[in-house]
Amino acid sequence: MFSRILVPTDFSGGSEKAWAVAQRMAANLGAELVLLHVLPGTPLDVEVLLASEERKAELRSVQAEHQLGIPRADDEDPPPTRRVFEGPFTRGALCEFSPEGRAWAEMLEAWAVRARDAGAKVRTVLRVGVPYREVLSEAKESHADLVLLATHGRGEIHRLLVGSVADRVIRMAPCPVFTLKEA
Repeated sequence: MFSRILVPTDFSGGSEKAWAVAQRMAANLGAELVLLHVLPGTPLDVEVLLASEERKAELRSVQAEHQLGIPRADDEDPPPTRRVFEGPFTRGALCEFSPEGRAWAEMLEAWAVRARDAGAKVRTVLRVGVPYREVLSEAKESHADLVLLATHGRGEIHRLLVGSVADRVIRMAPCPVFTLKEA
Protein backbone atom coordinates (compact mmCIF):
# COMPACT_ATOMS: atom_id res chain seq x y z
CA MET A 1 0.00 0.00 0.00
CA PHE A 2 2.74 2.48 0.98
CA SER A 3 6.11 1.92 -0.65
CA ARG A 4 7.79 5.26 0.19
CA ILE A 5 7.17 7.12 3.45
CA LEU A 6 8.44 10.68 3.88
CA VAL A 7 9.28 11.61 7.47
CA PRO A 8 10.09 15.29 8.01
CA THR A 9 11.91 15.93 11.28
CA ASP A 10 12.88 18.88 13.42
CA PHE A 11 14.55 16.50 15.90
CA SER A 12 11.95 17.26 18.59
CA GLY A 13 10.52 14.63 20.92
CA GLY A 14 7.46 14.40 18.70
CA SER A 15 9.63 13.86 15.64
CA GLU A 16 11.43 11.03 17.42
CA LYS A 17 8.07 9.35 18.09
CA ALA A 18 7.01 9.85 14.47
CA TRP A 19 10.33 8.37 13.28
CA ALA A 20 9.82 5.31 15.50
CA VAL A 21 6.28 4.81 14.15
CA ALA A 22 7.52 5.26 10.57
CA GLN A 23 10.20 2.61 11.09
CA ARG A 24 7.63 0.11 12.38
CA MET A 25 5.29 0.87 9.47
CA ALA A 26 8.12 0.53 6.95
CA ALA A 27 9.17 -2.80 8.45
CA ASN A 28 5.61 -4.13 8.19
CA LEU A 29 5.05 -2.81 4.67
CA GLY A 30 8.55 -3.23 3.20
CA ALA A 31 8.59 0.51 2.48
CA GLU A 32 11.50 2.86 1.92
CA LEU A 33 11.83 5.74 4.38
CA VAL A 34 12.85 9.24 3.31
CA LEU A 35 14.11 11.14 6.36
CA LEU A 36 13.98 14.89 5.71
CA HIS A 37 15.19 17.93 7.61
CA VAL A 38 14.63 21.47 6.37
CA LEU A 39 17.00 24.28 7.27
CA PRO A 40 15.36 27.70 7.01
CA GLY A 41 16.93 30.03 4.46
CA THR A 42 19.79 31.96 6.04
CA PRO A 43 20.86 35.59 5.72
CA LEU A 44 23.69 34.25 3.56
CA ASP A 45 21.06 33.25 0.98
CA VAL A 46 19.68 36.79 1.06
CA GLU A 47 23.17 38.24 0.55
CA VAL A 48 23.74 35.96 -2.45
CA LEU A 49 20.42 37.04 -3.96
CA LEU A 50 21.12 40.73 -3.38
CA ALA A 51 24.59 40.45 -4.92
CA SER A 52 23.06 38.66 -7.91
CA GLU A 53 20.44 41.38 -8.37
CA GLU A 54 23.06 44.13 -8.10
CA ARG A 55 25.20 42.37 -10.70
CA LYS A 56 22.21 42.01 -13.05
CA ALA A 57 21.37 45.71 -12.69
CA GLU A 58 24.95 46.68 -13.43
CA LEU A 59 25.04 44.43 -16.51
CA ARG A 60 21.74 45.86 -17.78
CA SER A 61 23.19 49.35 -17.40
CA VAL A 62 26.31 48.40 -19.38
CA GLN A 63 24.17 46.73 -22.02
CA ALA A 64 21.92 49.79 -22.35
CA GLU A 65 25.01 51.89 -22.97
CA HIS A 66 26.08 49.56 -25.75
CA GLN A 67 24.97 51.14 -29.03
CA LEU A 68 23.61 47.99 -30.67
CA GLY A 69 22.15 46.42 -27.52
CA ILE A 70 23.93 43.16 -28.26
CA PRO A 71 24.05 41.03 -25.09
CA ARG A 72 27.53 40.81 -23.68
CA ALA A 73 29.27 37.56 -22.80
CA ASP A 74 29.27 38.52 -19.10
CA ASP A 75 25.45 38.69 -18.92
CA GLU A 76 25.18 35.16 -17.53
CA ASP A 77 23.50 34.61 -14.17
CA PRO A 78 25.64 33.19 -11.40
CA PRO A 79 24.97 29.52 -10.69
CA PRO A 80 22.05 29.02 -8.27
CA THR A 81 22.78 28.21 -4.64
CA ARG A 82 22.36 24.51 -3.96
CA ARG A 83 19.26 23.90 -1.84
CA VAL A 84 18.80 20.12 -1.74
CA PHE A 85 21.39 17.71 -0.36
CA GLU A 86 21.00 13.93 -0.36
CA GLY A 87 22.82 11.61 2.00
CA PRO A 88 24.50 9.62 3.11
CA PHE A 89 26.26 12.51 4.80
CA THR A 90 29.81 11.21 5.03
CA ARG A 91 32.86 13.21 6.06
CA GLY A 92 33.46 14.29 2.46
CA ALA A 93 29.89 15.46 1.94
CA LEU A 94 29.86 17.30 5.26
CA CYS A 95 32.67 19.60 4.09
CA GLU A 96 30.09 21.49 1.98
CA PHE A 97 28.24 22.67 5.08
CA SER A 98 28.78 25.39 7.63
CA PRO A 99 29.48 24.11 11.16
CA GLU A 100 25.78 24.55 12.01
CA GLY A 101 24.62 22.80 8.84
CA ARG A 102 27.12 20.03 9.49
CA ALA A 103 25.61 19.44 12.93
CA TRP A 104 22.10 19.07 11.47
CA ALA A 105 23.34 16.73 8.71
CA GLU A 106 25.21 14.60 11.27
CA MET A 107 22.06 14.28 13.41
CA LEU A 108 20.01 13.33 10.35
CA GLU A 109 22.56 10.70 9.37
CA ALA A 110 22.76 9.35 12.95
CA TRP A 111 19.00 8.76 12.96
CA ALA A 112 19.23 7.06 9.56
CA VAL A 113 22.17 4.85 10.56
CA ARG A 114 20.30 3.50 13.61
CA ALA A 115 17.31 2.68 11.39
CA ARG A 116 19.51 1.07 8.73
CA ASP A 117 21.19 -1.03 11.42
CA ALA A 118 17.71 -2.26 12.36
CA GLY A 119 17.12 -3.30 8.72
CA ALA A 120 15.26 -0.29 7.32
CA LYS A 121 15.86 1.15 3.87
CA VAL A 122 16.46 4.87 4.51
CA ARG A 123 17.33 7.81 2.29
CA THR A 124 18.35 11.10 3.94
CA VAL A 125 17.61 14.53 2.51
CA LEU A 126 18.56 17.95 3.83
CA ARG A 127 16.83 20.91 2.15
CA VAL A 128 17.12 24.66 2.62
CA GLY A 129 14.05 26.87 2.43
CA VAL A 130 10.58 27.39 3.86
CA PRO A 131 9.81 24.19 5.80
CA TYR A 132 6.29 23.41 4.55
CA ARG A 133 7.24 24.20 0.94
CA GLU A 134 10.29 21.97 1.10
CA VAL A 135 8.30 19.12 2.65
CA LEU A 136 5.73 19.40 -0.15
CA SER A 137 8.47 19.57 -2.81
CA GLU A 138 10.20 16.50 -1.41
CA ALA A 139 6.89 14.60 -1.25
CA LYS A 140 6.34 15.31 -4.94
CA GLU A 141 9.93 14.77 -6.10
CA SER A 142 10.42 11.52 -4.19
CA HIS A 143 6.95 10.22 -5.14
CA ALA A 144 6.05 9.66 -1.48
CA ASP A 145 2.97 7.52 -0.84
CA LEU A 146 2.63 8.85 2.71
CA VAL A 147 3.95 11.75 4.79
CA LEU A 148 4.28 10.92 8.47
CA LEU A 149 5.03 13.85 10.78
CA ALA A 150 4.64 15.12 14.30
CA THR A 151 2.54 18.10 15.27
CA HIS A 152 3.52 20.31 18.15
CA GLY A 153 -0.04 20.86 19.36
CA ARG A 154 0.55 24.50 20.26
CA GLY A 155 -3.12 25.41 19.83
CA GLU A 156 -5.32 27.62 17.72
CA ILE A 157 -3.82 30.99 18.71
CA HIS A 158 -0.29 29.96 17.74
CA ARG A 159 -1.56 28.45 14.49
CA LEU A 160 -3.51 31.63 13.70
CA LEU A 161 -0.56 33.93 14.36
CA VAL A 162 2.35 31.86 13.11
CA GLY A 163 0.87 29.10 10.98
CA SER A 164 1.71 25.45 11.14
CA VAL A 165 3.94 23.36 8.96
CA ALA A 166 1.76 20.32 9.67
CA ASP A 167 -1.45 22.19 8.79
CA ARG A 168 -0.09 23.31 5.46
CA VAL A 169 1.34 19.91 4.63
CA ILE A 170 -1.98 18.26 5.48
CA ARG A 171 -3.88 20.65 3.22
CA MET A 172 -1.50 20.66 0.25
CA ALA A 173 0.31 17.31 0.18
CA PRO A 174 0.04 15.20 -2.96
CA CYS A 175 -0.47 12.06 -0.84
CA PRO A 176 -2.05 11.03 2.50
CA VAL A 177 -0.59 12.58 5.64
CA PHE A 178 -0.40 10.77 8.99
CA THR A 179 0.21 13.03 11.99
CA LEU A 180 1.21 12.26 15.56
CA LYS A 181 0.59 14.72 18.34
CA GLU A 182 3.79 15.45 20.26
CA ALA A 183 2.25 15.56 23.74
